[in-house]
Amino acid sequence: MPSSTATDCLSNEEMLRRYKQAVEKAVRRLPVKNGVIDIDSIWVETSIPYDLLHEILARDDLTLPESVERVNPKSLVGEKSAPPRRRKGPRKGSVRN
Repeated sequence: MPSSTATDCLSNEEMLRRYKQAVEKAVRRLPVKNGVIDIDSIWVETSIPYDLLHEILARDDLTLPESVERVNPKSLVGEKSAPPRRRKGPRKGSVRN
């Protein structure tokens, strides 16, 4: 008979409840700017995947501190940054005419 771990026995709802508690705890420690916390800050603090964070943040029973009016769900992590800078001058080993 295969052995089961504690997480194997937990229901989906129980796992979501635990993630929700982790988010609520993390949000208390995060900086709030104009009443807003970014989802990226929660992600960095908890390492919970974005799709799961979106699901947790959509819950009616999520408790946020009074200083937090909303969570910005738009992630900036995947955003394209400035294009890579080009080297100035000739490349190593290139020949100029």
